[in-house]
Amino acid sequence: MKGGYFIILFTTALLFVQKTDAQENAVVPMDIWQTGTITVRQDPRIRDMVNRQIHKNKRKNGIDGYRIQLLFNSGPAAREQADRTKADFLSVFPEYPVYVLYQSPFFKVRIGDFRTKREALKVYHQILKKYPTAFIVKDVVRFPDID
Repeated sequence: MKGGYFIILFTTALLFVQKTDAQENAVVPMDIWQTGTITVRQDPRIRDMVNRQIHKNKRKNGIDGYRIQLLFNSGPAAREQADRTKADFLSVFPEYPVYVLYQSPFFKVRIGDFRTKREALKVYHQILKKYPTAFIVKDVVRFPDID
């Protein structure tokens, strides 16, 4: 019985050594990666879907994203309050764009052009002390700048 275990153990070890030896000898020369052709085959419907999304974004003049809303107000002094909120925000946080919107009968002040909610949450936590009633909203945001 002891001999049987020894033979199994010895055979396994021998196979392991041969397998690792084969892996070490399978080195591919680097010059093979410098030339060649890659052919991508895709369903033409994929290209159509991408083109439709591009045209949809151009019509919307932006992409779906998020902004932080600082003010939502109506009434006789709503416009002046929106302008004051915009100026006040820009004096503290000049790095974020500010948008004053009028959607009858409300004036809204929104900031930022965030592509993801995570990006908006980072800024939201920064401004929360000064603007405790702020909240994140879905909006169509400007296209990001390409560096």
